[in-house]
Amino acid sequence: MQFKRLILMSAATMTVAGAHAADLPVRKAAPVDYVRVCDWTGTGYFYIPGTDTCLKIGGLVRVEGAFISAGRIFRPDTGLIVVGRNQDQSGFFARGQLTTDVRTQTAYGTLRSFIAIQADRYQGLYQGGGLAGGANSFANQGGNLTYLDKGFIQFAGITAGRVQSFFDFYADNYNYEGIANSDLSNEVFAYTYNGNGGFSATFSVEDHNVRNDGIGSISGGRFAVASAAQYGGETVPDLVGQLRVDQAWGAAQLSAAYHQINTVAGAFAGTNGQGFAKKDDDGFAVQGGIRLKLPMLAAGDDLWVQGAYQNGAYLYQDSVGYANSGFNSRLLGGFQHVDRDAIAIGVPGSAGGYSLEKSSGFSVMAAINHYFTPNFHDVLFASYEESSYGRAKNIDWTLGGLGDMSQYRVGNQFLWDPVKNLEFGVEVFYAHLDQTLAHNPGQAASALPVGISKNPDAFEARLRVERDF
Repeated sequence: MQFKRLILMSAATMTVAGAHAADLPVRKAAPVDYVRVCDWTGTGYFYIPGTDTCLKIGGLVRVEGAFISAGRIFRPDTGLIVVGRNQDQSGFFARGQLTTDVRTQTAYGTLRSFIAIQADRYQGLYQGGGLAGGANSFANQGGNLTYLDKGFIQFAGITAGRVQSFFDFYADNYNYEGIANSDLSNEVFAYTYNGNGGFSATFSVEDHNVRNDGIGSISGGRFAVASAAQYGGETVPDLVGQLRVDQAWGAAQLSAAYHQINTVAGAFAGTNGQGFAKKDDDGFAVQGGIRLKLPMLAAGDDLWVQGAYQNGAYLYQDSVGYANSGFNSRLLGGFQHVDRDAIAIGVPGSAGGYSLEKSSGFSVMAAINHYFTPNFHDVLFASYEESSYGRAKNIDWTLGGLGDMSQYRVGNQFLWDPVKNLEFGVEVFYAHLDQTLAHNPGQAASALPVGISKNPDAFEARLRVERDF
């Protein structure tokens, strides 16, 4: 009987314990939030887990080597001559870039943020070549440069941040060495209206300093400026307008820009700057371009044609200001035609007064890309430009006068893509500069130093390997 009672009590205890255990809460495993592909942004985007935001990560690695024929160089504003033997004629360059593109759908359209961080390793030729070539420690040491190439926010037609200038169109799309066209990234606040049929209109307020190409000064004679004129601090940003159409046949664009020329020139009285002279003027530029897709020739073929005119805003005509502007360029030797936005010319009999002779010029370019096979294509490109500076050509170049200039550049690329997103490229390039020497009316121009060419030319070759991802 006692054994039977013990068995019953044990069973009852187990039943009660089981009932209590059944009442305890059960913790469920957290659901796994797998990475999902975005279905509205195009390839390469995925949802950030736990959000409705899409992310794409990309970048590139680029390695390049170059050879540039180096001639004897003379820059009149410094009086320094550098012979070809003392310049680097070959060099190497490496770049790494990482990009993030983040997009979210909102009631106002897509909210987009984009960042492109670039790190460059440059040496020798790519760092300016050094005034004494390989013997110059500055050239030998090279340098590293990490910077924000692009970084912007787009929302409801608004673009704010660092982007390609809205003035630009072709923007050195194919060529490695720069040709005469506008190609600059800038900090902007812009609004774009998107209409029907691929039409868009943009108004952009852009940083002024990026487009400053300096102010030249007459340094002697009866027109002398007592102290070199230069750009003053930024007051009015550049104003850019763009009209564009994108359709199946290609694209076309018209753009215009306003650029203020605000200058100061040395203290002419007193010791606390109260005698600073100043002069302001207005610069502007207009540009038109068209891109035609040519599938009737081969898939991927296209043709670009573009022309620009500027007055007092040289870098809208040709952003490759280094092509013949001093010792940072190995492209052209000879007498350096240092283009500027304007040249300050003193007013005779005035204590420090001066006027501005603005640059005036135009550039045209064309580039055609043709695929012989899906893995091999060729690009032929060329540009031509002219510039002049009014009265500045009637003052001898030894005093700061600047003559008229015309320049053409032509090049060809051979490009091989053995696999997707990997390209090997070889570019050959030729440039030639024609110019007049500024001189006083009725007098011959002062003679150039021995061995300095008035109309220099140069040859260049580049090899590039690039992997995009």
